[in-house]
Amino acid sequence: MKNILHIISSARGDLSYSNSLSSAILEKLLQRNKINKIVVRDLVKDQPPFADEASIHEFYKHPELYDEHSKQLLSYANTIVDEIREADLIVIGTPMFNLGISTPLKAWLDQLIRAGVTYVFDEQWNRVGQFNNKKVYLAIASGGRSIEGATDYISDYLKDVFRSYTGITDVETYRMEGTMEHGFTPDYESVLKDF
Repeated sequence: MKNILHIISSARGDLSYSNSLSSAILEKLLQRNKINKIVVRDLVKDQPPFADEASIHEFYKHPELYDEHSKQLLSYANTIVDEIREADLIVIGTPMFNLGISTPLKAWLDQLIRAGVTYVFDEQWNRVGQFNNKKVYLAIASGGRSIEGATDYISDYLKDVFRSYTGITDVETYRMEGTMEHGFTPDYESVLKDF
């Protein structure tokens, strides 16, 4: 039995191609696996807090130094860490926004990643991720189309963050491109033909 965490980060709601693509991935996973639980984290409806002067210091504390004040300031961060910890499969939808991920998704990552929590240092000061044996599916939508050899600002970035700061190395990317082209019609089955 698998637990799924579905992250929604586009502000376009039902008109969002990344939301629809991530939902199509979720449907494929439901057909393929015995699912125990699905947790949906909509980062637009329940926006992650931005780090501020009060909370930023807590993110750099070792967890052994947390006190009650820390727990209050890190309440959201602790909740999403628990969601990642409990998930076997993580589906993340994001539009390309100015060559990067959506603003809510970046804020979510900033709340998630913490030394001593999602990663630790070994004796040689190498980072060691704490969330191995999980799989991430990225559903990315962009108005234009990628050019061969161009920098992949989204999936490469997310893969690096998950690998370096959580230990998750199994990341698959699916793309819906050209959504701003005249007469564009989404074909989710075609995008997911190799799923």
